[in-house]
Amino acid sequence: MMSTPRHAQRGVGLFDALVALAILAFGLLALTGFQSRLVSQGTEAQQRMVASQLADELLNTALVDAASNTTCYMLPVSGSCTAAGATALSYTSGWKTRVMSALPNAATPTVSTDASGRLTVTLQWTWTSKDGNTSPGTRTHTVISDPR
Repeated sequence: MMSTPRHAQRGVGLFDALVALAILAFGLLALTGFQSRLVSQGTEAQQRMVASQLADELLNTALVDAASNTTCYMLPVSGSCTAAGATALSYTSGWKTRVMSALPNAATPTVSTDASGRLTVTLQWTWTSKDGNTSPGTRTHTVISDPR
């Protein structure tokens, strides 16, 4: 009966442990990338939600106001507002300031109206991805009100 020398099998356990650590490292690296992507998408979703809330706020305020004050909510300001519309004009100016501070690199918001009395609010901001996977660029959120 022939026996193999004991020293020929040394280090097999260490090699198995090294392979297990390599697999674990790749798994943890994948989880880190996944978490980074989730945080990036969560931030973008939050910015879209803020844009939607701000647009909804202006539209609801304009819709409960008198129909004669609709032009006072337009941005950029076009035409003249009556004395009754001064409050609407002041509100819109404050709303514009909040939009510019709430959204990153926001462009000046626009609010327009059409012949049927619908108001259209358009908000734009620049999205810069921190994870390198989401494409950067301008994000636009447009909301159109129902006619009165």
